[in-house]
Amino acid sequence: MASIRATFRSALDRMNEDPDFIYSFATPPVFEWIKKTDPALFEEIRQRVREGRWELAEGWWLQPDCYVASAESYIRQGLYGQRYLKENFGQYSDCVFNIDSFGHSPALPQILKKSGIDYYCLCRPEGRHIKLEHPLFQWQGIDGSKVLAYRAEGVYQHDLAKNFASESPEDELIVYGVTDHGGAPTKQAIAEIHQKDNADFSTVSGFFKHHDTDYTVTQELLTGDFGPYANYSKIKKLNRIAEYAVLNAEKASLIAERYDAASLTACWKDVMFNQFHDILGGCCIKDAYFDAENMLGRAIFTAGERMHFNLQSVTRRIQMPGKNPDNPWNLVVWNLNTVAYDGYLEAEVQWMHQFDWYDKGICLEDGQGNRYECQIIREKSIVPRFRSRFIFKAEIPATGYKVFKLIQTNQEVCKKQVDPYVIETNRLRVAFSENGTVASVIDKRDGKQLANELLVPRCYTDKGDTWTFNVTSYENDPTDLAFEGFTVNEAGELMTELKAVYRLGHSVVEAYYRFYADEAYFDLRYRVHWQEKYKVLKLETPVREHTHLAAVPAGVIERGASPADVPLGAWVQADGITFVPNAVFAYRMQDNILGLTVLRSPAYGDMRIADFDDTLDHDIIDRGVVEGGLRVSFEQNAWQTADRFNNPPVIIDESNHDGELPTEHSYYGIDSDRVRMTAVKQCEDDDATVLRLIETTGTTQTASFYAKGQSYTATLSPFEIKTLKLANGEAKEVNLLEE
Repeated sequence: MASIRATFRSALDRMNEDPDFIYSFATPPVFEWIKKTDPALFEEIRQRVREGRWELAEGWWLQPDCYVASAESYIRQGLYGQRYLKENFGQYSDCVFNIDSFGHSPALPQILKKSGIDYYCLCRPEGRHIKLEHPLFQWQGIDGSKVLAYRAEGVYQHDLAKNFASESPEDELIVYGVTDHGGAPTKQAIAEIHQKDNADFSTVSGFFKHHDTDYTVTQELLTGDFGPYANYSKIKKLNRIAEYAVLNAEKASLIAERYDAASLTACWKDVMFNQFHDILGGCCIKDAYFDAENMLGRAIFTAGERMHFNLQSVTRRIQMPGKNPDNPWNLVVWNLNTVAYDGYLEAEVQWMHQFDWYDKGICLEDGQGNRYECQIIREKSIVPRFRSRFIFKAEIPATGYKVFKLIQTNQEVCKKQVDPYVIETNRLRVAFSENGTVASVIDKRDGKQLANELLVPRCYTDKGDTWTFNVTSYENDPTDLAFEGFTVNEAGELMTELKAVYRLGHSVVEAYYRFYADEAYFDLRYRVHWQEKYKVLKLETPVREHTHLAAVPAGVIERGASPADVPLGAWVQADGITFVPNAVFAYRMQDNILGLTVLRSPAYGDMRIADFDDTLDHDIIDRGVVEGGLRVSFEQNAWQTADRFNNPPVIIDESNHDGELPTEHSYYGIDSDRVRMTAVKQCEDDDATVLRLIETTGTTQTASFYAKGQSYTATLSPFEIKTLKLANGEAKEVNLLEE
């Protein structure tokens, strides 16, 4: 805070001294700090903005990591960033100055253009990672949208003499100031600029307005400094949980017709702040993550509270199918994804003190009299007969609910006998090798082998600093983990769970494999007790071809081999296998092996610009317990698989009561497996409803969707993001600022 105030004071003082000097800065949360701590300084900045002396050079909330977050987060960066500038300074920004982010997703040009942003200034990836014919270029996104972009590769070179010594015949954008991130310019620097005949004070927007080019770049802009893609999976996982939490809260608030816009916007601001590239990139010191995790926790808790209050306000009005005294509980299952959920669900109910102790069988029945088999599994508490936890399979309508009454069958609970090395479901036959890894997966419908050597845990030496500025890949010295044995945790008609234990030195990996009766997928949950340093842990799968598909925010791209990690978004798909993680955010494809990065353990905040003494007791990233999971699917509906895995239904245990609402209902939904409905929210300026649609396949699609009983259709071009405002029975297209 002191640095920011000093920087702004210095910039304003230079303006008082020099009528030609112009300053460029716009980061809303930083402006808010000044507004709260030094209102007079904030008013002085506002005056300079009105005069055109202080440029609002960034239309986003801040400079985020541009791969880990969801498309909706980048949309909100523009929505709330631009609204803040408009409300406080009376104008939008037409540019984003995003110098320090570690790569730039290929869907961003469309998001920028539809947020009123025409210009994009970046630094990474530098020329050593991606060669460009010219630093000024038209950056074309996967949908065809373009923004005029400039790579200011010399942004960290603050010796103006060297910048001015450039022999380029064309104009260059030079960023100058104290510190490696800009800072306030010195009197000396301003004097040097005045002395040059070929130098002028300008703004970011001013530079772009006077330059243009036909040179077009269509590739994604990945940096080879890959550390931020893999570092500190916990903060990335919390970000994903928070994104879903706020989106769920928005939908629940609309369903209940109790929309608290201020509370939900505050949640988004917490989420967006922690998407800052060094925070989300795992590049901060250890102490910073105490605050970051608490802030994301605040967003998750607040959004969860809003969601539950609103769902409960509707649930109390639903007609329960259960009757006293036959049915002790009803389950109200809420699906807040905009497509129907068809899969397995876990629920838990309590007997004592409301009812008699119970430890026998359970089944469910819906409002139409259909029965659902349940498998009793281990409950979360360790008090026998106090509670029952069970798994069942059901279809839950899109953005809606379905109610079941619970029936005590009084049948004895029995476990099946299972060979842990050969697991058979109705759909799959999975064989494990002697080293405890998946040796093969067979589709029992046609005998086709779907995979072999799947998710083998291996460790590599990692000589990279936190950012991996000093290396181009991990060392090529794989070490297989030692397998210590299986335990069969659950074995029933619906689900089987195996626990496998692997060891590396003093580190232990506990892997929980879950296989479901009728599904063409299985789940892997892991708990890693990690004691290593300067190592990376991967789960590796051999594939036939390097070429594969990867999800990026608001799209899909085809990638090939890479010696370095690259970002893993919602899913990655190779050889007909879709990997959907909840805590893995990087992978590499090398030598026909897809390697998912579970964790890497460099030192916190290690930028290797001098000799590094690795014998010192440095704080190590991801040392301790690291938990996560992934779904391994042999079907192709990757986006729906990702939403179902990372955003499962919410289950409310409800007593018997009457109500005016039916036992099953859907409020919002889309009848397409190629177009996603990613957000359902209230408009920022009135009480109309805003829906967001994204085409996911790169082809033109017409989709039917509905909102609270009203049906609509929309046609989307390849990878188009379409925002619709619903009012008076009509759907009107608006931009991402909802205008």
